[in-house]
Amino acid sequence: MKSRRTTAKGRNEQLVRLLQILRDLDRLGGLDVYELAESHGTTTRTVRRDLAALEAAGFTLIAERDGARLRYRIDLTGKLAKLSSLLDASHYLALRVAMEPGAPMRNTSRVFADLEDLGTKIEAAIGAAGREQLAAIEACFFPHERRAYRQSAPEVLWPLVEAIAGQRLCRVTYRAPGAASDKSYEVLPLKVFAWDGSLYLVCHVPKHGSQILLNLQRLRRLRVLAKQAKPPAGFDPNAFEHAAFGIFVGGAPTSYRLRFDAAIAPYIRERIWHPSQELREIADGGVELSFTCHASYEVGAWVQHWGEHVQALAPASLRRDLAKLGAWLSETYRAPLRARDARPSGRRQMPRAPRSRPR
Repeated sequence: MKSRRTTAKGRNEQLVRLLQILRDLDRLGGLDVYELAESHGTTTRTVRRDLAALEAAGFTLIAERDGARLRYRIDLTGKLAKLSSLLDASHYLALRVAMEPGAPMRNTSRVFADLEDLGTKIEAAIGAAGREQLAAIEACFFPHERRAYRQSAPEVLWPLVEAIAGQRLCRVTYRAPGAASDKSYEVLPLKVFAWDGSLYLVCHVPKHGSQILLNLQRLRRLRVLAKQAKPPAGFDPNAFEHAAFGIFVGGAPTSYRLRFDAAIAPYIRERIWHPSQELREIADGGVELSFTCHASYEVGAWVQHWGEHVQALAPASLRRDLAKLGAWLSETYRAPLRARDARPSGRRQMPRAPRSRPR
């Protein structure tokens, strides 16, 4: 007579095998009983019993003939089948990486809380051995975010998604950096996107007939109205996004041409800096980058951080701005710093962005 311990061990092994078969059918699909038997170290007879047990438990299996063999896969329209995809640490890793763009909504957001709750459910589903894998996954990430905002964005993401889907107007209360008070106005939300640690909203202002960007970190209140409105005629969200080098739009369309030396050229070649960009190789190993976007201080700031490795060839306005900066740098840093000079002078200001910049 078998002991209880032996019986329990056999049941545990069967349960583990069933879950692994579910995972394989979910992730790989189209497996026959011979492949499953070889993969899990058992017989085809046992695999057939396992498949029958899964169907009895409510998992719908689809059998498709491939020559002389039947290949099985999970019907992903069933709720129970979808749950099987949570029983693997790799899904937790995918969730962990996917949560990073949501960092601006952290702490106060119901969206982020739902993602964290999903992670908790995965932890509970995969057992002790799986939780060891999760601990190893967590150790692969830094626990902090660089240049993060001090406060999380308000709880507005789901209302915005519902408003965009339903083409509903919203009443927003917003405070721009340095502004003395809040401003309220009606907007039609169009698109949400992430940029440099924050979420931005592309919206239409019916009163002025224009499109603007709002940083959700600076949004004080949002109320979805019953009124509906259509997006402005001819509005192309992709064209709106591509008009900017970063996020600032509204300046005149401007063509830029930049020459990078051989030392920095590999870094320029490996990325797409703007959708319109063109690269031209230079005999000395350098590269010329050309693109067209709305005029913005963002381009100049980006050029500056490459230092002596880049030369701006066009437009002339960018060359003048860099020349002024060079003169200021030379005047400011050519002599040793004296104690009385360490105080901020307030004489030089950051260059102004176009008037249509995000608010």
